[in-house]
Amino acid sequence: MTNIYKLTIEPVTSFGTPLQSDTIFGHLMWALRYREGEEALAGFLDLYRAGKPPLLVSAGFPAGTLPAPVLRVGRGQKVGAYLPLRQWREIAPRLSGDALWRAHLEAREEVRTIRDEEVKHGVVGTAVDRITGSAREGRLFVSMETFYGPQRRFEIWHKVDETEEGLLDRLAVWWRWVERNGFGRGKSRGHGAFRIEEKDGQMLEPADGQLPQVAQPNGFVTLSAWVPEAGDPTNVTYRTRIKRGKLAEARAIPSPWKKPLLMLEPGAVARLGKQDGDLRQWYGRLVEDVHWTEHDVVQYGYAFPLPVRVERGA
Repeated sequence: MTNIYKLTIEPVTSFGTPLQSDTIFGHLMWALRYREGEEALAGFLDLYRAGKPPLLVSAGFPAGTLPAPVLRVGRGQKVGAYLPLRQWREIAPRLSGDALWRAHLEAREEVRTIRDEEVKHGVVGTAVDRITGSAREGRLFVSMETFYGPQRRFEIWHKVDETEEGLLDRLAVWWRWVERNGFGRGKSRGHGAFRIEEKDGQMLEPADGQLPQVAQPNGFVTLSAWVPEAGDPTNVTYRTRIKRGKLAEARAIPSPWKKPLLMLEPGAVARLGKQDGDLRQWYGRLVEDVHWTEHDVVQYGYAFPLPVRVERGA
């Protein structure tokens, strides 16, 4: 039995790394490794390799929003990165470029407020000599940090296969580990700190009815970065990103750099044809061999499919 859960976090410092789904999954797997051991991590990842992914995670979205679907809305017209859930519920059963544009116009001020609560700044730092503990001469660098307004919350959606015994409780433990250790680049210097909000004593809120509901879907919008595999739908409108990932923690030595990976961004719209069958619980894959020398390193590339009904010609 698969259920949906929502986690809400409040940033308390700037973030050096965006809340992308593959990065979130990577942090959770580090938590699994440190809390339960290398063997438990390998066994968990083997479930994905066997075609039985027990956990899907979305990217992190400003509270009350989801990514705007990637659809053509007219020459020269652009919609914002996010769309409030209220508008999402209206367009999901009849998704089209026209419907998306009207929803965007209705939500324009709300989305602008979200954008204004997010500011990127270059922060100047200096390398530290690890022997003397002092700044190293001539080693200044600039890193981009994102600062959020005091009201900003992010929501991260989880699809949990609860036939995997104890997974929900384990997931809560992993998230608490991430909360204690921070998220992304610069966490050792205090960046990426956040608080998990709890509701009725639970950090993972049951949320099966909170996402838009659609009868007889003929497509989906992904809530996560997606690396399609053979057999996935091919009638897709999308934007891409090239992910240049890094290993973290104990695996960062001797080289942290992963191979560049092309991913479809959240919001990609897939239309199901006869050859695709009914909507599945997941699409995408665990990408193998993504490091130049460490061949057991993998990258999370699963789509978190949000069912929609796409209008003909959209």
